[in-house]
Parts: sequence; C-alpha cells; structure tokens
Amino acid sequence: MQKIYKFAVLILFLIGGTLFLFNNFVANYNEQIEKTKYKIDGVEFAQKIQKFILKIQKLRGYSQFDEISIGQSNYNNIKNSVELIKADVSKDIVIIKNFDTLYPTLYDNDYNHIINEIEDLLQKNQEDKTLLYQKYTYIIEQLKEKMYYLGFKSKLLLESDSDKYFLIEIMLKHLPNLIETTGKIRAKTTKAILDNSTDAELRYSIQSNCLLCEEHAKQIYKTINEIKNDIEKTRLLSLLENVNDETKKMQEYVKKTVISDKIDINALEFFVISTNVIDRMFVLYSTNAEFLNQELNKKLDTLKQDKLYGIFIGAIVVLFIFITIFSMVRSYILYASSEKKIKNNLTSIIKLKNDLEKCKTIEEISSSSLFFFANKFNVVQGAIYLFNEENNKLYIASSYATKEMKPIVELGEGLIGEVAVQKKHIYTEVNSDKKNNFKIESITVQPSNICTIPLISYDKIFGVLQLGFIQKNEIIQNEDFQYFIDMIIGFLRDAKYLDTNKKYIELIDKYVITAKTNKKGIITDVSDAFTKISGYSKKEIIGKSHSFVSHPDTPKELYKNMWETITSGKIFKGEIKNLNKSSKEYWVDVTITPQVDRYDNILGFSAILQDITDKKKIEEYSITDALTGLYNRRFFDLNFAKEHKISKRENKNLVLLIIDIDYFKQYNDFYGHQKGDEVLKTIAREMKLFFKRANDYVYRLGGEEFAISFYSNNQKNAFERAVSMKKSIEELKIEHSASSVSKYISISIGLSFIPRECSMEIDEIYKMTDQALYRAKNGGRNRVEIATLNP
Repeated sequence: MQKIYKFAVLILFLIGGTLFLFNNFVANYNEQIEKTKYKIDGVEFAQKIQKFILKIQKLRGYSQFDEISIGQSNYNNIKNSVELIKADVSKDIVIIKNFDTLYPTLYDNDYNHIINEIEDLLQKNQEDKTLLYQKYTYIIEQLKEKMYYLGFKSKLLLESDSDKYFLIEIMLKHLPNLIETTGKIRAKTTKAILDNSTDAELRYSIQSNCLLCEEHAKQIYKTINEIKNDIEKTRLLSLLENVNDETKKMQEYVKKTVISDKIDINALEFFVISTNVIDRMFVLYSTNAEFLNQELNKKLDTLKQDKLYGIFIGAIVVLFIFITIFSMVRSYILYASSEKKIKNNLTSIIKLKNDLEKCKTIEEISSSSLFFFANKFNVVQGAIYLFNEENNKLYIASSYATKEMKPIVELGEGLIGEVAVQKKHIYTEVNSDKKNNFKIESITVQPSNICTIPLISYDKIFGVLQLGFIQKNEIIQNEDFQYFIDMIIGFLRDAKYLDTNKKYIELIDKYVITAKTNKKGIITDVSDAFTKISGYSKKEIIGKSHSFVSHPDTPKELYKNMWETITSGKIFKGEIKNLNKSSKEYWVDVTITPQVDRYDNILGFSAILQDITDKKKIEEYSITDALTGLYNRRFFDLNFAKEHKISKRENKNLVLLIIDIDYFKQYNDFYGHQKGDEVLKTIAREMKLFFKRANDYVYRLGGEEFAISFYSNNQKNAFERAVSMKKSIEELKIEHSASSVSKYISISIGLSFIPRECSMEIDEIYKMTDQALYRAKNGGRNRVEIATLNP
C-alpha cells in the first residue's frame, strides 16, 4: 500500500511538473508580449511628446519677435500664429493629462509639474525675451530628459535586437538633440537679426550650436549606417541627406549674417527657413519611429504566433507525458509481479552491498566482487579488467585463482579485448587437452567453460568480467545476475571517480590559487599555488588576514566594499593588487564566495584567485604616458566620460582642469628639449602629489598640456585647489628666463565646475574648459579662469 502511495505521488509530481513548466512557458511569452506592448506604447508616447516639444520650440522662437523690430503688420501675424499654437498646446495638455490613463506604466507625476510650468508660461505675457527663451528652453530640456528616461521605463533601451536599438537611439536621443540644437539656432539667430547686432558671447553660442548640429547629424548618420535592413537604411539616409542639405543652407545664412556681423536677412524669412529645416527633421523622426513601430509590431505578431505554436507543442508533450505515465504504470505492474523473485535474492544483494561498502579502492572492490561470484555461482576462476578511455586499453583490476593474466590488454586482443569491442558476452568451452589447472587452497581445479562478460555503463564499455566454471553455467541467463553487475559497476565507477577526483584536487591545489577564511576573515587554509605566488609558506599565512599581502596603493574603499558585500551573503568579484614576500607587486582577479549553513548563517569565505599581473601591466602601458607616468589622452577620453556618468548617478559635482605650461616652447628653445622633458616629469610628480585622492585623476593630454578631474562640494573649493596647485608649481622655482610672466616655470589653468544638474555633453564641457584656458593665457598667463557652463 505504501509503494502504491509513493507511485501515485510520483505520477502527481510528473503531472504537476508538466503543468508547472507549461504554465511557465505561457507566462514567459505573456511577459515578452507585454514588454513588447510597453515598447510600442513607448514609441507612441515619445512621438506625441516630441511633437509637443516642436510646438514649445516654435513658441520659443516666436518669443524673440517684437513689434518695433518687424512692424505692426508682421507682428500681428505672429501674434495670431502664437495664439493658434498656444490653443493647440492647450489641447495637447488636456490630452497629455489623460496619459496616466492611456499609458499608466509610462506616465508619472513629473509630467504634471512640467505641464503646470507650461500653463503658467502660456498665461503670462513676459516681455523679457531672454527670460522667455530660458524658460522655454528649461521646459524643453525637462521634456527631452523625460523622453529619454521613457526609454528605460518602456524597456525600449533594453531592446536586444541591434536594428531596433539603433532606431530607438535615433528616436530618443540623437534626433531630439538635433532638433533642439537647430531650434536654439533659430531662436538665437532670430534674436540677433531683430536686435541688429551680436555680442561675442552670442556669436560663440551660435557657432557652438552650429558645430553641435553637425556633430548630431554625423552621429545620426553613423547610427543609421549600423542598421542591417537595407530598405530602412536607404530611406532614412535619403531623408537625412535632405535634412543636411537644408541645414547647410540655413547655416550659410547664419555664417553670412550673424556670425560675420553683416545682418542682411529678414528675421521672419530666416525663421521660415529654419522652421522648414526643423519640419524636415521631424519627417525623419516620424519615419524612423514608423520603422521602429513596424518592427515592434512584427515582433509582437511573432511572439503571439510562437505562443500558439508553443501551446500546441505543449499539448503534444502533455499527451506524451500521459503515455509515459501509462508505460510507467505498466512497468510497475510487471515489477510487482517480479517482486517476489527479487525478495528471494535480496539477501545476496544486501550482502554484496555491505561487502562493497567496506572497500575503499578499485582493487578491493574487484577482489570482493570476484569472491562473491565464487560463493554465489561456484566460480573457480575470475578476473576483472577496467577500460581506460585515455589510451583505449584494458587494465587488470583483480584476479581470482588464476595462474597468469596479462596486466594490459589491447582492444580486440583475445577474449577480453574482443568482448570489449563487441560489447557482447562470449561463452568458451575448454577442451580436455586445453584445460588449465588453477590452485585454490592447494586443491587443483579445472574449469570446463569460461564466460566473458562486458561491463557496460551508460552505453559505454566500462570493463570486462571473466568467470570460469567447473560445470557448464549459463550465468548470463540468471535474472538476478544483472543486479549484481550493476551494483559492482556502480561501486567501481564511484571508486574510479574518487581516484580521478583526488588527482584533480592535487592538481587544483598545485596550480589553482585558492584560500579559505573564517567569518572574521582569518585565513584557515590556502593552496600550494597561493604560497607560490605570495612567496609565503602555509605556516606563515594561516592564522593571518589577507591584509598582510595587500598593497598600500589599493584604495581602502575597495576593501570596505568587498567586506560589506561578502558579509551580506553576496559574491564579490574584483581585481586587487598585492605584495609578495619579496615586496614585489602582483595582481589577482578574485572571486570570494560566502560559505553558509542550511539556515544561511555565514561560516566563512572561500576565494579563487587568478594571476592577472601580465594583463594589468599591458593595460597600464596602454593608458600611461611614457615620459611622465601620468594617464595618457586615450585614458582621459575613456575615463572622463565614465566619471561624468558616475557624477550624475551618485549626485556629485565633477571638476575638470585643463593646464598649460606658460611659454614652454620658449623654455625648450632656450634650455633644450632634455631639460624640457625633466620639467614635464617634475610638474607631473607635483600634480600627482597634490591630487592623490582615490577619485583624483591626472592626465597628460600631449606636449605641455595636462588635465585633472576630481570631485568637489562647490566651485569655490575647486578654484582654491587649482590656485594652490598653481602656486606649488611656481614654488618649485624652476628657472625660466625666457618667460615674460615669471622668472620661474608657471602654469595657466582653465577650470570647469560641472554641477550635478548640468546637462551639457562631454565634448561641449571640454570645449568650454579649453576656452577658459585660452582666456587665462590671453589674460596674462599664470592664472586660473573659470568656464561658465550652461545648466
């Protein structure tokens, strides 16, 4: 009754497991379908927001007109256009307010705040054109930021398909940036034409936006070229070419008028030209979004179709499971009928199992098995050979009552080798003239027939068993014989595995760097490989913490983060620099895993380390300036962008310094290039001493130009640090007779304080900082100039 109960539980488990897997399959597809629907909603949402932004941009452009500059008639026309756009915007606001119902997963309360700002701006008549421009621009930037964040909320930016991802990047980032930059050119240039004059700052701003416009267009071109679908790529490139042609015409107007101070174009005329450019950009935006929407809908259709196919196949699998269950029931019935026979032989099976459990080696198991066969089946001779897969040969494990047996047998050689090849047993009758005498306790016996049996494990040859009998014995036909064979193979396989595993453990201990500690971090065991790389013996290592091999240059924050990670039950992975017993540094890639009990209580930690010293040296060479030992320009381009992202993520203020040695060319000409190189190395050392915190980075950009990035709480503190460093360089008192600003080597510094809320791109920040350095040099050198960054 108890067995029937267990069998019923097994059947229920199979059915439940099948239904569970089937439900998981359907749930997975439903999840994928929902994600794809979110993405489609995200595309629609983004299109509506971008269209809304275009109207705000147009209002910003119209805000630069006044009645005095264009006359009453034109101004009335503009006022009518503005009223129409405001009415249209008001309708859109009503629609957007309903997005929380239409797109509940994408809409959030931030939109309400932005909409309130727009409504306030629409109701007020603000006469200050500059203030209007700033307010409209701030709203547009907020909407752009929300639209890009929409890419994460709708899972669009998590799209794995490359073509769709490129279309998403164009839609959410590149084209909105291009449209906004063009909108700024439209507004600022219109203002310049209306004011009939431009100052240096406005000209620089318009020039910068023109350059940004070209950069965004290049980025879009590059991204479109990554698309594999030739039809989509060709159409988008064609539209982009039209946009570029119109943009060039617009920029020609800007260059010939505003930038050159020859304003000879009507402001309304320019406004119409630039608006036409933006309209073409939006056509490209809409086409790109249309392609993306089509691709996502195709994916949605495919997922739905695959789900239906899956359900159909699942039904077939369920049917197959029921057939399998039927077969199992039938097998159980057959098993129950033979249970009586099995019970009769259970004593022998238990005895064999108990005897084999006492054995530890392959030889002991083989000998015990042959002794069992001798007692059970009157065997007078026996031998067991095991197959070695590495060289395809059979090796004798044990023999019983035999004179001489070959220790190694080739496949196909004799009865043993032939049985191994054929995987079939062979009976051999021994003629009276060929009988061999075998002595068992001084009694000579003669086998009359020999049975050679293959030992099969998982359909592969595992070994060969040979048994000799006095009387003819068809042992292979015994129904219980296979039970004994399977049990013997199981024990032999485990012993063989343990023997192999022992060798592997010895190899691991010799060649793999491992360490174990208790929960306090005290080392309890290390591998031989650990002692080799560290130079310490196990006696010197065990009982200490890992800090005794730590390198002083390694930031304390790394160890703090590591300890917090592993004590919270998580796995830590990282690269760490250590010192060996000879004070020589080496790098390891370490993985530390907490060891826990069944209740998740931490018992200790195990670490696997990989020697990556050579890799780190190569990396260091690739990012280091050979002369000064500072980070090079290549590392600056990679690392500053990373630090900028970190500052946004961790809500920190980043600072960039660009530094130039005053009159360094004259120094080289006067003192020679060898002396110049010594000055570069001296100044590099001073900068590294001055900026040595964990997140301070000092770079040599090339020649006599350096850069430094660090975090600061405020601009004043950043400025004071820059001034202090400048003074410390001059206080080195390196003579510079060719300098007209100081009798010692001095430096000029351009400083950008990048607040956490700054939305400027990396390239623009660098240009503004470089411009500040230019002002410092033009303003007399040996000074610090601060760049003014846009919000």
